[in-house]
Amino acid sequence: MRRSNIIKKLLVVTNILLPIFMVLVIIFQNKYTYSSFWTTSFLAMILIVSFIYEVDKGLVDSDLDESKKIKRSYNDSTTISTVFYAIIILGIEFVDLIQEGIKNNLYLVCGFYALTLLYELFIFLSIKSAMKETSTLLDKKK
Repeated sequence: MRRSNIIKKLLVVTNILLPIFMVLVIIFQNKYTYSSFWTTSFLAMILIVSFIYEVDKGLVDSDLDESKKIKRSYNDSTTISTVFYAIIILGIEFVDLIQEGIKNNLYLVCGFYALTLLYELFIFLSIKSAMKETSTLLDKKK
């Protein structure tokens, strides 16, 4: 449980830093602000995946059939969204290798920030839905 709290706190810090660095990118548009934004966004993805792993441990197997359905839908939705998000990040990195400086595009930074917000929203809604279904199942079991 302690590791989960550390991950939550670090995730809050990165989610505070990410819009700050995006605003700094818009204002200054220098190499330091772009690098800070991309580093923070990668850190946010790593923390979200770690948070998903920690939450996945907490889902209880009380009813074998229902619990498997809850875990499967939760794992499928979070895995698919994480894979698409990672493919987009890797695609940006690949294009940056071919055409130097593509990551220093203001529109790409703003679009990626919006995509990061959607990704995090989808992940947290999936976690909330899975926890709600698990608690409903546990209440029904009593």
